[in-house]
Amino acid sequence: MDPRTTTTEGGTAAPARRALFGLLDAAGWGWAFVRAVIWTLVIIFMLGYIPDRAYYLVASSSVELGLDLAPIVNICPAENGGLPCPAPVGALIPWKSGAATSLPGAGVGGTLLQAGSHLYYFGGELKGAVDQFAVTGDAAVAEIGPDGLGAWAPGVALPEARSGAAGAYFAGKAFLVGGTSTTQAATSTVFVATPDATTKRIQSWSAAESLALPAPRTGASIAVVSDGLIVAGGSDEYNTPQATVWKATLQPDGSLGAWKELTMLPSPRVGAAAAIVGDSLYLWGGHDVAGPTAVVLRGEIAVAKSPVSEHGVPAPKPTDNGQGDAPIGSIYRWTATEGSTNLPQAADGAALWSSNGTLYVAGGTIDGVPSHTISWTAPTATNGIGEWLHVDQSDLPEGSERIGAQAAVVGVQALLIGGVDAHGDAATTTLAAGTSPKSPVFRLGLVGLTIPALAIPGEVGQQLGYLSAAGAWTLNFVILLAASVAYAQRERFAAWLRRLRGRTEPHTS
Repeated sequence: MDPRTTTTEGGTAAPARRALFGLLDAAGWGWAFVRAVIWTLVIIFMLGYIPDRAYYLVASSSVELGLDLAPIVNICPAENGGLPCPAPVGALIPWKSGAATSLPGAGVGGTLLQAGSHLYYFGGELKGAVDQFAVTGDAAVAEIGPDGLGAWAPGVALPEARSGAAGAYFAGKAFLVGGTSTTQAATSTVFVATPDATTKRIQSWSAAESLALPAPRTGASIAVVSDGLIVAGGSDEYNTPQATVWKATLQPDGSLGAWKELTMLPSPRVGAAAAIVGDSLYLWGGHDVAGPTAVVLRGEIAVAKSPVSEHGVPAPKPTDNGQGDAPIGSIYRWTATEGSTNLPQAADGAALWSSNGTLYVAGGTIDGVPSHTISWTAPTATNGIGEWLHVDQSDLPEGSERIGAQAAVVGVQALLIGGVDAHGDAATTTLAAGTSPKSPVFRLGLVGLTIPALAIPGEVGQQLGYLSAAGAWTLNFVILLAASVAYAQRERFAAWLRRLRGRTEPHTS
């Protein structure tokens, strides 16, 4: 008998039923497999995807339905302040004038340092200074609270006046390294302070003789690494830019050891910012022997190599990345950007900061003209610096240019503090910009869309989200259970549906 036929009760042959547009035998293994896959996807959709969406529909500001590929319609919330929609990664919500500042001296040349729950500004140039030795040791402090930065108040002064010192907070201690004093263009002193356990504020400073720099420096860059501090560049006592790099390593007793020399910079650098991104140390901004520079320096830090395992991926050879036998934690190579990977423009006195692996440069002067431009880039582990991004909406407002300001990120805001305006007058207010532009509240893509959600905040929103997800899961489970019973009793279920619609089974004689 032809396998593509079946036998009826009367013994006559009838064609076998086909499924999936006639491609598969309805009673064969192929169609059984397809149905199993379909039901698996249905179960995942109803008991996984829908409850997940139900949670975010309550707790999030928006929820994506389907696969929102290649969205052709994007609508962003007004809080983004006119940023492109969606906003580029790293973009800042437009700047606004914030709280008044009360900083030592002229608010220029000091050291901005966050230590625990407080932000400090130490030292700097005196108002009306006529030479580099007119500096102060006064301090100002502001508390960082749930609502952002509080009001500035006088803080504990430094043991000696300083400007151009490098500041860092590491292992529960604050460090001020080098700087210019009232008698020396550059010093080698390192001041150390530990915030009080009760007030959480710095109450006193002391000079750490064992941490004195190998040579005097001012305007050096400092970076916190996992096992210590790295100080790079700066000027010496003759105001000559230097290329030295030193590291103080954390000791077993919790103190820092003496400074040891690392691989020198490819060129001297003063007044640059330093930040660790991945396993690299980046220096950007500042100036070299020729003046303001747009070149960014990248120092690659030696890390522990992955051990070779029997079943894992072989560890790279020591020569694969140029690390060789360099001690772990040292800098084994420096590279410099060129062409389009340089800063868009060399700015003097620009505010420099990093946040979430992104490097920023804001304001300053370009060829003597105050600038309000802000650019940023997010280096990658493999290629380092790529393109620098810029959108007009993230620039400083016209008339709010800042030269010599310093930046800090507090909560969800970037703050520009101190400096002078385009007329050379001391800035008396803080500029604040949001660091977290919101995602589009509505998007329409090829096979999905994003819609607004309730966005109930805090613990209440989270708990309501869990309840919503649990309710969706329970309802869908009941539906699936009912569907499985109906499928197992197809004939009875079909008869029940006909009776429900007022139809009865035909009578047979």
